Amino acid sequence: MKVQKVGSRGYVFTFKDPYKLNIYVINGEEHIFICDTGFGSDSVNELLDYLRTIDIHSKPFIVFNSHADYDHVWGNHVFKESEIIAHELSPEIFQKEGEEILEKYAEHKRGEVVLTPPNKLFKEKIVFDVEGVEFYHSPGHTLESSSCFDHKEKILFVGDNIESPFPYINFLNLENYCNSLREYLTRNAKIIISGHDEVMFDETLIQENLQYLETIQSRKIDRKNFTKQHRGIHFQNVSRLAELFKEKGDKITARRYYKEALEIQIEAETSPENEARVKEIEEIIADLA
Repeated sequence: MKVQKVGSRGYVFTFKDPYKLNIYVINGEEHIFICDTGFGSDSVNELLDYLRTIDIHSKPFIVFNSHADYDHVWGNHVFKESEIIAHELSPEIFQKEGEEILEKYAEHKRGEVVLTPPNKLFKEKIVFDVEGVEFYHSPGHTLESSSCFDHKEKILFVGDNIESPFPYINFLNLENYCNSLREYLTRNAKIIISGHDEVMFDETLIQENLQYLETIQSRKIDRKNFTKQHRGIHFQNVSRLAELFKEKGDKITARRYYKEALEIQIEAETSPENEARVKEIEEIIADLA
């Protein structure tokens, strides 16, 4: 676990096993705010042990879930006696997907995991005026994605809404997603913390993510300078958009994204798996004609 002090009262705890994840803690006037809870009890207990060493563990905890993806909520049960705050859509996701995801990603558990949904919900926002801490709905990576803004420190925690090099698209909510990123830019945050990247001290990644989302809605992305990582995430995004528009019955838009996915797949290194995927996409495009 890596610990980074941010501002005068914030801490970013970064875990690298099973993959990189940030948990953000605010030492408030009356409460300790825990933003996301990681992969299970081991992650949380390691964090709490650190807080005891700097003697800021005695105040009540308030936990915030930026969204209901497993890597952000599996430590919730450690705080079952505390307020666990999240958007009002979160409990439904716990109920529909929790057990299935727990089984699917069981190898990612670190310590004990007892699925524990949030117990205090909001639709638009919750503000702790004395603390200067705001939790608010910012749909993007997921429909219930929410963010935390420390008004006193000008620190913005965005969960998985911002990612390097590109955001992951999971829903047909691109305009809402763009609006969330545009709203971030109005905050004039001095420090920006995302779920899986290094702590940021400017808005560059927000602007780059926003440009990507705006462009992918209207035209093809210029891929000439793509790395393998860029290509992989972009392929996943256009494939997901193609599937979503196909499910919606919009064959024309679905074909557009499937054709771009086909181009990316053809550009990839030749392998039996790649060739099979090319054939599969070609068949889908033909069916949509």
